[in-house]
Amino acid sequence: MTPEYLQKQLEIWKRALLVGLGASVTLLATAIADIPDSPPPHFPGWFAVWFMLQLATTPAGFALLVGKSWRALALSDRLNTAFGYLGVAWITLLAFGFKAGSSAPGALSLLVIGLGVVLAMGYVRLRRTRANAPEEMFP
Repeated sequence: MTPEYLQKQLEIWKRALLVGLGASVTLLATAIADIPDSPPPHFPGWFAVWFMLQLATTPAGFALLVGKSWRALALSDRLNTAFGYLGVAWITLLAFGFKAGSSAPGALSLLVIGLGVVLAMGYVRLRRTRANAPEEMFP
């Protein structure tokens, strides 16, 4: 694939990221709004939406970050979009933590916080590495 084609595809992925962000923030808001009420033991509709959103964002983030076909495009061009998808996946996981946190609050909270820290550290490391990398015409 040519870099021009991938650049056009990246613009489409950026617009889809906004849809995913809106859905995950809405899911997080409904999970936080349900905290005062004790959630029912089974919430299949909410879980189905959470699962579909998680399946839509997590692989997309990893595909943009390390996908073989996306390597034709510079990492600095696709880094923010890839970590945007991974951030949306983390927000969705955070919503699940609020929704199901009453059953296992300690372990789930540590998992969500740990993944958030790893995600932030990975982004900062890649951003710094790319900022200090020399711009070569022919690598």
